[in-house]
Amino acid sequence: LLALESVASTTTFFTTREKRIETWSKANEAAAAPLVLSRIKNTSLVCTGGESPDQRRIVHPLFFSSSMAALAGCSHVLCIKRFQVYNAMMTGNIIGFGVALAEGNMSEAKFRLSLLGSFFSGTICARSLQSRSLCKDNKHHKVVAPLAFGMFAIADRIPENHKKKLVLLSAAFGLVYATANHALNATITQLMTGHITKLGAAISDRVGSANRCFNSGTATSFSILTSFTIGCALGARIFLAVGQETPIFTIIGAIYAVLLLLFRG
Repeated sequence: LLALESVASTTTFFTTREKRIETWSKANEAAAAPLVLSRIKNTSLVCTGGESPDQRRIVHPLFFSSSMAALAGCSHVLCIKRFQVYNAMMTGNIIGFGVALAEGNMSEAKFRLSLLGSFFSGTICARSLQSRSLCKDNKHHKVVAPLAFGMFAIADRIPENHKKKLVLLSAAFGLVYATANHALNATITQLMTGHITKLGAAISDRVGSANRCFNSGTATSFSILTSFTIGCALGARIFLAVGQETPIFTIIGAIYAVLLLLFRG
């Protein structure tokens, strides 16, 4: 009898253990499936998220940042080739303003200051729209996108020799890139110095450290830098291929608008 009781007890123990293992396995599989699926989705250009129609399909942040960088490179080249100014990058205008002041060229200084002020106004407008929006998920992009497109389209209709054209373009770029900067959690896509610095530090760490893995920030910087370079080359080709009568900034503004409408951050 003792032997039979011992066998029965042992059988019950192993049966219970097998059931627990089976239960744990099913639970782990159920938990792992959404995780694997989410990782697969996060590697695509389009992500899913949220329950509302506005949240179901959004452009992947890496695709959005790379596209904005490519457009920035293209815009920089077109502006410097056509107008000899940087409408989307204010460092050059600050330098020009300082040089004009030193040389006593007040006309040039006022012009550079107007570009700085218009870009600054665009950033204020973007921040104001974002802070006053009662909706979550960056829905103020629905306001910024058509507004920016309209500004680019109007600027294209202003003659080349009018400085108002450049002032309006600077304001439009300020509006667009301030919005993109906020949506990407302060990732700047129109300036490359920070990304080059980050890549240099990452390469140094990879060579001299035991931890030789690049993080997601390094990959983002590399993608932005590559896209910006491609955009510069594309801008140079566009400048040679099209005439001044082509509404190129209207086209660029339309692409900006589409990206902002698709991206929710």
